[in-house]
Amino acid sequence: MKAAVLSKPFDIVLQDMPIPQPGSNEVLLSMRAAGICGSDLHFYDGSHPYALYPNVYGHELAGSVEQVGSSVSKVKPGDRVAIEPSIPCGSCFACRSGKSNCCPDMQFIGAFGRQGGFAEYVVVPEACVHPLPDGMDFELGALCEPFTIGAQAISRANIQNGHTITILGIGPIGLTILILLKQLYQVQVCAVDVVEERLETARAFGADEIINPMHSDPVARIGEWTGGEYSNIVIEVAGLKRTMEQTIHMVSPGGRIVIVGLTKDDVSMPGILYTRKEIEIFGSRNSVNQFPFIIDFLHKHETLARRFISTTMPFDEIAAAFHLAKTKPNEINKIILNFERQDGEGGERVEQCVEIRRGENSAI
Repeated sequence: MKAAVLSKPFDIVLQDMPIPQPGSNEVLLSMRAAGICGSDLHFYDGSHPYALYPNVYGHELAGSVEQVGSSVSKVKPGDRVAIEPSIPCGSCFACRSGKSNCCPDMQFIGAFGRQGGFAEYVVVPEACVHPLPDGMDFELGALCEPFTIGAQAISRANIQNGHTITILGIGPIGLTILILLKQLYQVQVCAVDVVEERLETARAFGADEIINPMHSDPVARIGEWTGGEYSNIVIEVAGLKRTMEQTIHMVSPGGRIVIVGLTKDDVSMPGILYTRKEIEIFGSRNSVNQFPFIIDFLHKHETLARRFISTTMPFDEIAAAFHLAKTKPNEINKIILNFERQDGEGGERVEQCVEIRRGENSAI
């Protein structure tokens, strides 16, 4: 099979690799669509703290089932599925508490511990596949993973109709949060970003207020927007020390802050405001139990979901796709790589490869 190997920062090339074989509780998928995530770009430029080279990345995935292991009962060959990339240990405190999304021993398809989906085939545990409904295509299936991140953040925010909500950072994840909020609740949402194109996109998706911190003080503007009450909910997605520290000044007394963004910097907040405002601060990581809901949501909001995609490109143009996403972030929200394989194509090739690998193993 062809796989896109990132051998070092900015060096991604298609290489021939053996098609992997599924274990007893695993599924071999023929990849059909894969999204390029912001974290993939950080792997690409070398800035991600978990970057490993060489590696095959890609975790926003949808494909068709080619083979199943002997213990698999959830899906069968030919089924169309979206992939949930996290693989928790299942036994730690977080997993036992129903918070497997923050398992400290987690493997993650396309990041650490498992080969990703920037390849023609990928093997994943049965628990990671979610069937797609009839009529929902693979491109929308590849959007499920980023939308589950937004859904997880919203679940942490305890949204109520009538709330005022501020989103700091309107990249792809911030935009999923905005879309879900405006479709699911009767709320007023303010979008904050330094990129004018992102603010224009936010307005097109229903933002009630937009603020560019390069032009005005966002804390003061939020105070004006809310008549001095400030924002009932603040969701930080930018991943910057400054924006994280601003959240406590933007949030209403009795309000809630949700931190989605990532930074290695130490973040400080005025201690007096913790008690004076009696605020609640929640982290949000990955997602847990969000895939079924998001699959249904995107299937029912197909037209809206398609507007989220900036462009689609063939998988064999992945190097150009990464270059485009990296060099034109103001213009690109989401690139979907299309594998353009017809149903049933590739099965004979898989069987031949499996037989060859069995021969190699027995010789060894």
